[in-house]
Amino acid sequence: MKHSGLLIILLFLACQGICQPVSSASPVIIGTKHRIKSAILNEEREFWVSLPPGYSSAKYAPAKYPVLYLFDGDANFHSVTGIVQSLANGPYSKVPQIIVVGILNTDRTRDLTPTAASREAYFDKSVPLFKNSGGNAQFIRFLEKELIPHIDSSYRTDNYKILTGHSFGGLTAVNILLSHTNLFNAYIAIDPSMWWDNNFLLKRADSLLNSEDFTGVSLFAARAYKEIIPQDTATDMPRSNIAFHKLLDKYHPKNLNWKHQYYPDDDHGTISVPATYDALKFIFRQHRIHVKQAVNDPSIVQKSFHRLSDELHHPFHPSEAWLDWMGSYCLSIGKTDAASAFFKMAAELYPDSPGINRYRTR
Repeated sequence: MKHSGLLIILLFLACQGICQPVSSASPVIIGTKHRIKSAILNEEREFWVSLPPGYSSAKYAPAKYPVLYLFDGDANFHSVTGIVQSLANGPYSKVPQIIVVGILNTDRTRDLTPTAASREAYFDKSVPLFKNSGGNAQFIRFLEKELIPHIDSSYRTDNYKILTGHSFGGLTAVNILLSHTNLFNAYIAIDPSMWWDNNFLLKRADSLLNSEDFTGVSLFAARAYKEIIPQDTATDMPRSNIAFHKLLDKYHPKNLNWKHQYYPDDDHGTISVPATYDALKFIFRQHRIHVKQAVNDPSIVQKSFHRLSDELHHPFHPSEAWLDWMGSYCLSIGKTDAASAFFKMAAELYPDSPGINRYRTR
């Protein structure tokens, strides 16, 4: 009985400890909200920013980062920042650390459509849709002249820019690819509304994809599954995207680094997450390093990043944090020559690092 009584007391005390409210709780922050006054659009625009985990690190030299600009920022910010951090995390990272900028809407149809056009609602032919459309040119000017310069002046960016958009956002991504090709380095067009205004951009693509030089530009085009239901028998979305993919196959645009992919298990509403994941892996496919191979031959790191830089026409280097981890890991398993090689790379690439003396003495 004495033991039973003691057990009851211990269980009670344990429960008291478990049931006490946690007083040291703190929020998990994935980004910050900002506003910019646009003279071009004559309105205030909101955007959200997510910085890489090591952006403010005091341990390593201040680095510069690629920027991913995201349309429909409020709807997609959480998923895209999660995808980016997952792919960029750890020694087996598949993409570099990336700054994410989510652009919120004020008038989505106005900003993300290239021409003034409307259509009848499928549920009522007397109801016009998309009346306030065709403001894409002004919106692109806002991106080029106001938002991008503001981001570049506010954050450490490395001038490699990715644009991703879904539906009307994908339409805008294709429009910028065709009309302002070098505004971004890479474009992710997710189930774009290529049907817009009687296939307006599809017709432009038929001309420009066969004549323009897309050196240094990447494109990932994603197409969703379309389920035909009685309430909506329209097939213009899948037909226009199939036609767009066929144009890429037909012309193999000059020097364009491209891929298109069909998602039979995802419809227009669910395609964004898998397509964003696949697109980033495609764009940075030379980024991944096989750690076990690199331990035995550190030179493959330099070779891989040279291929990445050559393919994307932009200089990329392994991060200082990654090189430090690799060097420390090699030391822990007795690979001192490999460790020295990684620390030497870190010292050469990041001469202003707080750890520069540590690298030189190892």
